Amino acid sequence: AHARPEIAAGTLHGLRAKCNGTVLRTNLASGTMLVVPGQTVEAGQGLIGTARSERDGTLIFAPAAGTVVAQLEWETNQNIPLAETLPQLTGANKANYRLFFVGHSAALSPSAPEGNGLCRTRHLQLEVFGLPLPCAVEETTYYGQQQEMMYRTEAQALTLARLQGLRALHDAFPDADILARREECTVQEETLHYNAVYTVAADICT
Repeated sequence: AHARPEIAAGTLHGLRAKCNGTVLRTNLASGTMLVVPGQTVEAGQGLIGTARSERDGTLIFAPAAGTVVAQLEWETNQNIPLAETLPQLTGANKANYRLFFVGHSAALSPSAPEGNGLCRTRHLQLEVFGLPLPCAVEETTYYGQQQEMMYRTEAQALTLARLQGLRALHDAFPDADILARREECTVQEETLHYNAVYTVAADICT
């Protein structure tokens, strides 16, 4: 197996900007680069075209592939309650077993508990003297839970809000390099309201 390259494999429709930003650097793999470092681009603007010029000036098709790293501002808002009812493990658990043999299955224990509680399933290969048998056992363990009121301090809520904001940033721009951050937070009606504006450098091609 070959490792995936950092540069996109290419597109037939060109690469465009997913947001506004100022181009910092470019990396062309195929096609024609339409922007240069220092240029300001807007969301939807073409970044890499699907053509390249031959030595004689003839334009031929070439899939658009490459990266355009730009500096941009990205904003997030998070609301974290200081008191929240959440499911907590009670310590109780129950295991159910089911036998699978030649396309058939049979329960070896009572049916699963009602509800959508936390559960984990694993499959066990049966053996005799180290030789595998043509059957397997499925083990499903159900863990007891109950709703409990959980309380957070403002410091804990702020830490959680920052973490959720960073996760959202990573989802939007997985390669983002954080350059600066401005943040504000207030507490109203037992809820921490968090706002952050990140200045990042990231690939904006889409």
